[in-house]
Amino acid sequence: MKYKASRFHYHIEGLASHFEEFVKKLRNNLALRGTAITDQEVGPQLVRMKVKYKDETGSLAASPAGDDINVIYEVEAGGIVRKGILGAIMGGGLAGIASSLISGDRERLLDVLSGAAAGGAYGLLDGFNTAMNEATDFSRLLAEVLRNVEAELREAEMRRREREVEEAEELRALEGEFEEVYADAVSLGEEIELLAEEGRDVSRARGRYERVMRLLEEAEEALRSGRRVSARAKIRSARRLIEMAREALRPL
Repeated sequence: MKYKASRFHYHIEGLASHFEEFVKKLRNNLALRGTAITDQEVGPQLVRMKVKYKDETGSLAASPAGDDINVIYEVEAGGIVRKGILGAIMGGGLAGIASSLISGDRERLLDVLSGAAAGGAYGLLDGFNTAMNEATDFSRLLAEVLRNVEAELREAEMRRREREVEEAEELRALEGEFEEVYADAVSLGEEIELLAEEGRDVSRARGRYERVMRLLEEAEEALRSGRRVSARAKIRSARRLIEMAREALRPL
């Protein structure tokens, strides 16, 4: 029996920047749970597809909305559908929603998705909080899959932020090491000039000092361009050369 019936919305907060990964995980997870997916349209601002799960078929669409993601699922055939909703969905704006999901009215669909968080305004049921007698097999499966995908993305986002904090701390430490070695190099240069003024042979120490300054220039450029491994190696080479230069000055 063919139905034009229940429509569900799902609102996922704060993950719009991960929309592409969200879509990949959603499709993969649905497929792993036995959902057949056809007629896919995948883009950066809108994804829609036909789905079939057990005896239930429908249309699914998703779009970023501000910082969030909105998903709409519409039952087309099969599933468990409340009789009381049949009359309501045949009139008003809901017929427009049906045609937008199915007939390709992209702009109308994007308008609906942008307001899906206020699902009541469109007669959409909250797919995450739908009573058993209003839900369908796939609407419940979709809610479960979306929560799993959301959890995976939030965990990945938390790990990314932790890495960013670690990298920022590492960069601050490296910049501090650079400043320390640079100050030591400036001090070494002054020592060399004082001894040279006294007529001492500082050629070996001066040669090492000049290499130190070249290394520090290269390290500074590496820091600016984000090449921290290279910067660290050059800073530590400069530190060793400073020690060698000072050893050359000791007999003087």
